Formats: sequence, structure tokens, C-alpha cells
Amino acid sequence: MANFMKTAVWAMLGIIAITSLAQAMPLNRCAQLVRDQTGREAIVNTCNACIAVKVERRRPGQNLGTPNLRDFLIPPGSNQLLPFRGPGVTRIMSQDACPTAGRQ
Repeated sequence: MANFMKTAVWAMLGIIAITSLAQAMPLNRCAQLVRDQTGREAIVNTCNACIAVKVERRRPGQNLGTPNLRDFLIPPGSNQLLPFRGPGVTRIMSQDACPTAGRQ
């Protein structure tokens, strides 16, 4: 009987963890990095919530140096043109809900 209770508790904890992970997943996929024909990059917010995105830009020959990090607040369903020009690699480091999204 004790093993059944332990199994039931672990199963409930697993369901709770999967549920909270499933709710957090859509926010993690809101920001997408897109490039147009001219080579300019933009971040597109595909969700219905404001997101705060941290972007890293590395330029050629800058392997040992500090990368350029920028933070952007992107409203729901909009895009943000990135200020980076020239050769380099851009990637999204993190994305969270906007700091003011829960306060009203």
C-alpha cells in the first residue's frame, strides 16, 4: 500500500510539472528572429502578450571579446527591427513576460 501511495504522489507531481511546463512553453516560442532580403534582422512577437527579449550579437573576429547584448520590449503581435548591421551572428538569449504585464 505504501508503494502505491508513493507512486500516486510521484504521478501527481509529474502531472503538475508537465502542466506548468506546457503553460510556459508558448511564451518561450513567442519571439522569432527573421531576416529580410536586404539582410536586416527583426524580432517578431507571434503571441498575444508583451515579451522582453534579450538578444546577443557576435561579429566575426570577436570570439574572445564580449558580445553585444541588447534588451527589447516587444508589444503583442508586433516586430522590432534590430539595430545591427554588417556581418555577424544574432541569437535570442532569453524571453520573458514584460515586467509591467502583470501590474494593473
